[in-house]
Amino acid sequence: MKDALEIVDSYYRAFEEKDFDKARTLLNDNYKFKGPMMQFNSADECIAQMKECGFEASHQTIRTVRDASQVVVIFDWMVRKPFEGTFRMCECFQIKNGKIDSAELFFDTANFPKMDKDAA
Repeated sequence: MKDALEIVDSYYRAFEEKDFDKARTLLNDNYKFKGPMMQFNSADECIAQMKECGFEASHQTIRTVRDASQVVVIFDWMVRKPFEGTFRMCECFQIKNGKIDSAELFFDTANFPKMDKDAA
């Protein structure tokens, strides 16, 4: 079984590559996500919403803190489309039974551009 950090790294890679099938395999069915701009209450809801996002972006890890079941990642999220910008974020993951069970994302929404809801 992969350790918690390997699971999170695979998750980030899957989203950056828009491999939503792979991303879904890394989430428990009852996955919960909370962030300043969105919230999901299941893995399927998360994947459906991510498929609708028009972002092209990558991340650069700054620091990770982990134990057997938790991973905290501080990273720069570098967006190329639909706008350009780099945003410092922190995401806290809980791993259960070899999959991501929950995540909470933190970032300063004041740094995020105002967007037309149809732009992304």
